[in-house]
Amino acid sequence: MEDTTLKDTIENAETPGSTEVSESPETAEVPETLEVPEAEETDGPENQKKEKSPEKIIAEKTRPFRLLTANLKGMVYFQVLYRVMTMLIFFPVLIYVERALLLVNNSSTLTQANAVKALLNPLTWLVLIVMWFLMSVFISVEQFGTYSILHASFSGQKNITAREGFDNAVDILVRNMKSSFLLVMLYTLFLYPFSDLLNTSSITRFFIMPGFITEHFEKYQMLGIAYNLLTLVLGMAALRMAFVMPAMVTEKLDFKSAAKRSWTLNDFKSRMKLVVSLISYIVLLMLVGIAVAMLIGVIMLFVVWWLEPGLDPGVILNDTTLSAVMLILFMVFGWFVQPTVCSVCASRYYRKILAEGFEPEPYNIENRHILQRRTPRIAWALFCIVCMFFSIPNRYQQFKWIMNGNTQGVMIMAHRGYSGVAPENTIPAFEAAVEAGATAVELDVQMTKDGKIVVLHDDNIKRTTGVNANIWDVTYDEIKNLDNGSFFSEEFAGTRIPTLDEVIQYSKGKLYLNIEIKRNGHDEGIEDKVVEIIRRNEFQNYCDITSMNYDTLKYIHSKYPDILLAYTSTVGIGKLQDLEDVQIISIQETFATYDNIQALHLAGKKVFVWTVNEKSTMERLVGLNVDAILTNNVEAAVEVMEQHHGIDDFFKRLDQILYYFS
Repeated sequence: MEDTTLKDTIENAETPGSTEVSESPETAEVPETLEVPEAEETDGPENQKKEKSPEKIIAEKTRPFRLLTANLKGMVYFQVLYRVMTMLIFFPVLIYVERALLLVNNSSTLTQANAVKALLNPLTWLVLIVMWFLMSVFISVEQFGTYSILHASFSGQKNITAREGFDNAVDILVRNMKSSFLLVMLYTLFLYPFSDLLNTSSITRFFIMPGFITEHFEKYQMLGIAYNLLTLVLGMAALRMAFVMPAMVTEKLDFKSAAKRSWTLNDFKSRMKLVVSLISYIVLLMLVGIAVAMLIGVIMLFVVWWLEPGLDPGVILNDTTLSAVMLILFMVFGWFVQPTVCSVCASRYYRKILAEGFEPEPYNIENRHILQRRTPRIAWALFCIVCMFFSIPNRYQQFKWIMNGNTQGVMIMAHRGYSGVAPENTIPAFEAAVEAGATAVELDVQMTKDGKIVVLHDDNIKRTTGVNANIWDVTYDEIKNLDNGSFFSEEFAGTRIPTLDEVIQYSKGKLYLNIEIKRNGHDEGIEDKVVEIIRRNEFQNYCDITSMNYDTLKYIHSKYPDILLAYTSTVGIGKLQDLEDVQIISIQETFATYDNIQALHLAGKKVFVWTVNEKSTMERLVGLNVDAILTNNVEAAVEVMEQHHGIDDFFKRLDQILYYFS
């Protein structure tokens, strides 16, 4: 049946009592009520079976599993090829783009101190556009290449190679650069990533919303609501545009035409079916992975029983062994998420166009792609060789750095105490941090009107006490008995705003303190008062003073060189190791890259990373050997650290290396 075209099959199947397939663009699916035509009765036994109905033929021809497996070898090789290129070419190129960003701003570092000035520089935006362009190119190649191999499967062609898929992706990309690549850029970096079900690119998952942006969402509620609404709208739009890439590959449309095509075909009912299919196939993929892991476990048990009948199977089949098995399975799972999502989208799209009577052209592997021409191919090969020459040693050092790390030195630092279970910056929050297993806490200090140093984050005490007053307008006696706990829970009614002296007294022998000075313009002399309290309690060796104001830290370093200092930066790009007045750099997780961390460690500086709540990110940071992880989720951090011991630590670190390939 596969050798017969769909059009001929449908024509042969038509009988006076059957229903024709609608060719109207409004009809996205073949009606389920389509009658099955009866086959003519003949003497031959092979003709006694009924002909398959057109909708059944379409369903078989466009089944996601069939599309994915028809050229499975080529698909797997393409995914591996693409990930190797991403690791050895794309990310190293981004490093040079980052250096260009520093160069155009005539600075060795970019932090919040000079970020605004940098954004006012037109050359900064030019560099950012180049970065945006490169990301769009790599994301587009991944998508076009995957859909090209799926289209070959749909056309009944097999043995498509990864190189052919890559060449066709580049050909489509070059063709669209002449007409609508700006729209492709907007789609791949603004619309596409906002749909969690569709965003499976191996590139975009490495990028995190910068902390200085998310902080504003937390601080200004309306801004956060507006962002969430925008995310919802863009996510819905991305879902409706799910057929853009397959339309560009199959029908050879430019982006604008493909977008119109997707918008017309993908009505509300189709989108709901698409979502259900996506969820179903991703869950199925996970279940297959779990089943394979269980099968491997059973095989291992059998082998142990067969070779050593008296040996306890638990000696071999332990958590460490299972972790190694799951590590490999999840890496492979990561390879197949993106092609699985694409195959489901392609399946729904193919059903739509076949229901309209559209006959797509076969996959043309004889087409002379741009990379099949001698000069472009030589130029591309030389470019790849140069990139790999400079990137492979760096990657080798990175992987060696991960595998040779010492997990024992990583502090779990509770952000404002364990603020997830108790009121932030209070004694109960610090007690909860100790009970949960934290080894350190981050806290904020402010100065009252009468010069008392209190532990408080906000300039105004209304959020936590209900009293609308700025901290610099009130004395300590006026606020010391205020209820600073009911805002969190009635269980903590009566909790007071603690002084720094009280917190240090409690923390002795229990916690390391990361004391952040919050500058508000009304706190002259706060540095001297904080240092005086630390010295009076002989706590210099068990704390540091941190601030986002570098001048504050420079002053303390010049006057009190024995005090450990940390610079907290929402933006951290460039040679942060050149900041001579501090011994610690506290950076947001977005900028906690191998290059930054290694450079800081080689310069003798420690690295704190904030504020990390996801276990997967904690795993990555432990693998990169950071010195402290600031978190609101202390229990998750403790669990991650407990898994990094002995052979388990080896497999966890190996997992971080494989993460770059998944």
